[in-house]
Amino acid sequence: MAQRKKSSPRSRSQPSGTSPVLVFLLILMGAAFCFSSYLEFGDKEVPASAVNSFIDKDADLEIHFIDVGQGDCSLIKWEGAAVLIDCGERDYADTVLKYLKKQDVEKLDIIIATHPHSDHIGAMGDVISEIGAERVIAPKVAADMTPTTKTYERFLTALKDRALKLTAAKPGTVYELTGRTAASTEKQPPKLEILAPLADYDDLNDYSVVVRLTYGNTSYLFTGDAEVRAEKDILNSGADVSADVLKAGHHGSSTSTSEKFLEAVSPEICVIQCGEGNSYGHPHAEILERLESRGIKYYRNDSSGTVTVYSDGEEIFVTAEKGGDGGKSSDKTEKSSKKTKKTKEDDE
Repeated sequence: MAQRKKSSPRSRSQPSGTSPVLVFLLILMGAAFCFSSYLEFGDKEVPASAVNSFIDKDADLEIHFIDVGQGDCSLIKWEGAAVLIDCGERDYADTVLKYLKKQDVEKLDIIIATHPHSDHIGAMGDVISEIGAERVIAPKVAADMTPTTKTYERFLTALKDRALKLTAAKPGTVYELTGRTAASTEKQPPKLEILAPLADYDDLNDYSVVVRLTYGNTSYLFTGDAEVRAEKDILNSGADVSADVLKAGHHGSSTSTSEKFLEAVSPEICVIQCGEGNSYGHPHAEILERLESRGIKYYRNDSSGTVTVYSDGEEIFVTAEKGGDGGKSSDKTEKSSKKTKKTKEDDE
């Protein structure tokens, strides 16, 4: 709570002629001010005014977990630079393109196709054709695992038409975002490190490109659909997977986000990208219980809509498009910091 200056003896004395009713009202106003200060500087929820102020004046990193139903799509923005991780099914191509336009994204610096399943790259051909990118990163998949679907062919055709070549995801490779504003020259830029895939697998999900984003004292982990075997390989590699914000693996399926992996990541916030009423039952109850038992705040696209993370490299604010009842949400905000662990509050 913010400190306040102590009142002088004169300010505490009652002025001559002041009515008891006025004095009572002044006391109530003072109490209200103290309470609002607690809300603003405390560890729980933060008023919309404080969130808006932080977003407008302090936050320069934005991560948008775009609601594309039962699919993944994340947009990272920093000082004019933009990275897109996955795109959802092709039915959501217009949704993604309109969202990018609304965010003033005219060209992408990097596109990451975590793995060639349609709920991750379905709309990617359209995005590449319409907007383009400086670099497109994808996993190098074994020949017998390379898909022959129309979705994948459309993706490759878009690359060819744009004269782009795929960059194979190589663990240990670090990409530094290049800002395009004057302010970006004053701060160390965010960095994206490729952590996986680390081996050949018999499941395309395990080929998922896993990326860790670091900015200042904050970190974020994007896991695609990587399952338990891939998670074990990442942990055995000795890579740093700790993160303040985790994008849950495989839409919150029990095949991902294992106990050991979650313990190593130790996030404060988790985002689950899943569609309302999906036939897979995502997110699975086991995963929600796992998050809740560790006091991890979680957001779901199916109930929260698009979820956006804002940071200045020190603090993190999260906003959700809507609440669990489908209404607009201004109270679904959380202030987070690596220095302070927060109290879990149900997202539902």
